Amino acid sequence: MTADDSPTGLRTEYASDPLGIDETNPCLRWRVETDRREARQTAFRVLVASTRERLDADEGDVWDTGKRTTTRPAVEYDGAPLTSEERYHWKVRVWDETGAASEWSDPATWEMGPLGTDDWEASWIRRPEDGEFERGRFSYFRREIALDAAVERARVHVSASHQCALSVNGSVVDRGQSFAYPDYQYYKTVDVTEALNAGGNALGVLHTWNGEGQGRPEAEPGLILRLVAELADGSRRVVVTDGSWRAREGPWVDAPLRNGEIAEPVEVVDQRRRPDGWSRPEFDDASWDAVEVLGEHPTDPWERLVAQNRRIERHAVVPDSVERLDTDALVFDFGRVYAGVPVVRFESGVDGRRVEMRAGYRRESDGSVSEDDGTQWTDMRYACVQRDGEQTFRPFHYLGFRYLQVDDPGEDLSLDQVKVVARHNEVPDPQAATFESSDETVDEVFELARHSALYGSQEQFVDTPTREKGQFLMDALNISRVTTRAFGERRLSRQAIEEFVQSHYRYWAESGRLNAVYPNGDGKRDIPDFTESFPEWVWRYYLVSDDRTVLETAYPVVRAVADYVVRHVDAETGLVTNLSGGEGGPYEEGIVDWPAEMRYGYDREWPARTTVNLLGVNTLRRAERIGAELGRPDPELAYFRRRREELESAVVDRLYDGDLFVDGCDAEGTSEHASQHANALALAFGVVPEKAVGRVADYVADVGMRMGPMMVPWLLQAFEASDRPAAMVDLLTNAEDDGWANILARGGTFTWETWHCRDGDLPDRERRNRSESHAMGATVLAYVQRVLLGVEFDDAAVGQFRIRPPTDGLRSATGRVPTEYGPLEVAWERTDGAFSISLTVPWNAEATVSLPVPAETTASVDGELLVTADGCTDADVAGVAGVDFDRTDGELAVDVTAGTFRFSVE
Repeated sequence: MTADDSPTGLRTEYASDPLGIDETNPCLRWRVETDRREARQTAFRVLVASTRERLDADEGDVWDTGKRTTTRPAVEYDGAPLTSEERYHWKVRVWDETGAASEWSDPATWEMGPLGTDDWEASWIRRPEDGEFERGRFSYFRREIALDAAVERARVHVSASHQCALSVNGSVVDRGQSFAYPDYQYYKTVDVTEALNAGGNALGVLHTWNGEGQGRPEAEPGLILRLVAELADGSRRVVVTDGSWRAREGPWVDAPLRNGEIAEPVEVVDQRRRPDGWSRPEFDDASWDAVEVLGEHPTDPWERLVAQNRRIERHAVVPDSVERLDTDALVFDFGRVYAGVPVVRFESGVDGRRVEMRAGYRRESDGSVSEDDGTQWTDMRYACVQRDGEQTFRPFHYLGFRYLQVDDPGEDLSLDQVKVVARHNEVPDPQAATFESSDETVDEVFELARHSALYGSQEQFVDTPTREKGQFLMDALNISRVTTRAFGERRLSRQAIEEFVQSHYRYWAESGRLNAVYPNGDGKRDIPDFTESFPEWVWRYYLVSDDRTVLETAYPVVRAVADYVVRHVDAETGLVTNLSGGEGGPYEEGIVDWPAEMRYGYDREWPARTTVNLLGVNTLRRAERIGAELGRPDPELAYFRRRREELESAVVDRLYDGDLFVDGCDAEGTSEHASQHANALALAFGVVPEKAVGRVADYVADVGMRMGPMMVPWLLQAFEASDRPAAMVDLLTNAEDDGWANILARGGTFTWETWHCRDGDLPDRERRNRSESHAMGATVLAYVQRVLLGVEFDDAAVGQFRIRPPTDGLRSATGRVPTEYGPLEVAWERTDGAFSISLTVPWNAEATVSLPVPAETTASVDGELLVTADGCTDADVAGVAGVDFDRTDGELAVDVTAGTFRFSVE
């Protein structure tokens, strides 16, 4: 091996050099960047040291794994107990397929946060307020400190109920953390080393609290902070929130709430009340209030603080254009929908002038920004009450929007005076996945989905960044399926899965269910189909992440969900019947799809619904697969398998009419309606009798799009399972029928909640209640990768992939898929009488490539014949490293190792 083959990309808990983690057995991961054929790991050694100097001297005084024989490029720490707020240094070397050792990797670090409640030594504080807490309240907090020497290292651990922006010496250094219940309150650790100076300094926090709503549990206003500064003179300074802090009300004016879901106010900011320099040293805060000290942590209601080692990434987007209306209003167009906050710089403000603004998705015929269409009845206004002179208006809360209207600003606003500060969950690379094909519309759909999934990922996976910023389970599952494969994202998906696991224990431990949205202000609320879908999410996440910790954490809940399904199996029909959940609402006993018009006439008037039963089949299949991965006892796995087989048999016996699957039944009769939902799910889950697969697949393809964005991944999986890539391409590119191409044709730039957002046939009130920024519809990206590029994850634990280019639908496709081992790249092309494919399999991985080889064809790899018209030519390919193959039924299955390979079939 060479120095170039040493490990790189070192991560702790999927993060590079994370700060403030509280996982006491963190997982350490690495990869090797090499294009060498057959390159793989056979062993590794990890050193963890207390100092960089010891690590450089090859001393693992904290932990030395010794040489461990394994192909897995990851290890869970099992050394000495880790210490609060300590920094650890680590490196790794690997042994390759020949037994040669690499050089040591460059060093990496991780830092622990406060691990115990006693480690905080800080109090929860808030601005005093008489009576009930006002929703949408904004408060400033500040504290000055003097440091006796230069700062070597400084960290702030901070948490706010609900959100905050942290400033040091006048500059904002971080914002907010994820919403949570007070007994599981998140905190963040922020590096403030460069922001602090020897001498006078000031800490400032802008804090907001909105009360309960979507994504916001019931809680109280509160702030806690702990600064730890290590100084050049060897001393250590700790500053915490306590009675020495000062507070004052923010400059936000009382205003109505945007809607009843998120409890955020319309943001009207009085610039005259904004205290310039409030977070800088030597600011006069004599008129500010003494804070209310609620008690040293833990104190009611905050019982526990949990580290969150990820952040929101922000970047400025300038408008594409601006238009002045007859009313003198200016309308700025940012080109597509973003989640973010508008920022407007006024150069000539006038004291007391109120400038009204409005964000939105569409424009009316007169050019103004629509107040209703696409907004889900959200009041998307802003207002700036100016002071004299230059000033910048910047609200706190984000919305999803494309247009910003500024009414009569009193000056000409140029494009560089207005921007949207777009925001999304930090990911390793927003452009990690690529796709380009012979069909331009398919490429545009891929980009639509990529953009939507990115901006649908905030503190949680959000339902929409406009009205419901809560994390719905099915929305989160759909978005996670994209972010993990498009960006290499792991940490938000892990957090989301763990939060829904918490929802089970908080509300549903006796019944085996999960919350439909979590965390949330309305507490205990479920949707049966969402609960049934949870095991699929756990398995799909594991396949791409190799996150065994989450698999182990989620498995007891997966088993509880399986038991929940089995308990509802009716003895007479053998079917899941009257599945409890969603009581008293439109989701009772199964939502089928959402919004309601996306059911396309599905017949729900049956106690045994086909979609519920088919999801139950998949629940039991995934429970068995996850249990097997964790090495659960054979009788346990046999239980899942037997109940699944029994349920599958009952579905075919009762819900398959010999031609198609109908929507439901009872003991006496069956529905006469055969929906696309029922038949697509039957195909996707492999329940269709073998002799009927062609007929059912034809029906599913011929009816077009008759499933909504929430459930459409099962339609795409049905095309994959029945080998109908051309039908999938037709679905993706049909601009006349419902679907993604239709969204693009109507000017949409973000996936919608329903295909009918701009459908004149939908009742006006319902149309206005539909979101035009709903990332759950982005799942198409994953199936473009799986079906049209041909890349699927087969086994996360051993780095196995399946590459099967489609037989029709496209002439060519090129793309890149991020994996735990590095990017997997594929480029294939089909021309008259010939097919070629090149692929690069990353280090430590393997792939099985399926090539079409009908009679009288030849196939070769790197110019060496694999197959002639007479059959396989083993001897001719013996010298091609990293290749093995098997020919059956007109298809050549070629097993390849790491490296780049070029195949051709003629």
